[in-house]
Amino acid sequence: MIKQFNFYDIYGYLLPGTLLLALFWLPFGILSNTWPNQDLSKTVFLAAAAYILGHLIQSIANSMVPSKIANTVVPSKLKDEKMQLRFPSDLYLDKTNSKFSDDFKARLRDQVKDFLKLDLRVEADGSGNDETSKTRQAAFFQARTYLLSKKSAHYVEQFEGLYALMRGLFCSFLSGAFYLAGWGLSFHREHCWVRTVISILLAAAVLGALWFSFLALKRGADANKAKEAVQRLATCLALTLLCAGFWAGDGQPSVFWQCLPAFAELILWTGFCLTLVAASRCFAFYKYYADLFAQTVWRDFSAYRSFEVDSKPSS
Repeated sequence: MIKQFNFYDIYGYLLPGTLLLALFWLPFGILSNTWPNQDLSKTVFLAAAAYILGHLIQSIANSMVPSKIANTVVPSKLKDEKMQLRFPSDLYLDKTNSKFSDDFKARLRDQVKDFLKLDLRVEADGSGNDETSKTRQAAFFQARTYLLSKKSAHYVEQFEGLYALMRGLFCSFLSGAFYLAGWGLSFHREHCWVRTVISILLAAAVLGALWFSFLALKRGADANKAKEAVQRLATCLALTLLCAGFWAGDGQPSVFWQCLPAFAELILWTGFCLTLVAASRCFAFYKYYADLFAQTVWRDFSAYRSFEVDSKPSS
């Protein structure tokens, strides 16, 4: 239950949902030169729809990048020297990692062990799935909660909100790109082979979405298998958006196609390319802010504990 509407709701849900709704409307606005009326009741309805859509976007955001692509473009994880995918909050505490100095890691280890009763084991390297990495992740989230409780997590909250925003915008731009590509294909709707391919893709995407949704629920107890099923589901949804864009264009009356602006198809395909570029930039910023988020939690926790201990009156 959400007790209050905060900046995370705006960054994480409202803005990505609004962007995706705008991309859905973009072909109609460009090709028919008509835009939504400025009506307060419609604005409230669209804001609510965008907020709900933003929740749906974020629910599958972590699995929006297929696992095969994740071998080269990793969402929120980095590769260590052994090519293992690791969270930055875990990787940066390895003995062989130079992001933090040895003195800082040693001080952080002592502070966490003294306050949280957890051993970060900065004299060793984790693997991402061993007890060392699991302990570091537990300590990281407890450190974040500690900063929040002390009202000392302003930068932490900002970076967390920004990486949630970039993750949502990445998914929205990528989804919009598939939708715009479908509209671009609708310019060739008179070719039977185009309709046949789109029909086959739509049938496969719908059946695949139903099947992988079932697998995600069935494998809920197994996190890895459930995530794999959600990844396949995201691919099916992307193909569904491609088909939806095609049929949205194909379903327009003949008058609509007779009044198109010059270079209409070129404009749509240019929009498709621009949304892909925007998606790639948002994903790059997502990784950047996720990295800063991890660094800020550890540094702020260490600094705050140092100030807190130093400010205590000596007995």
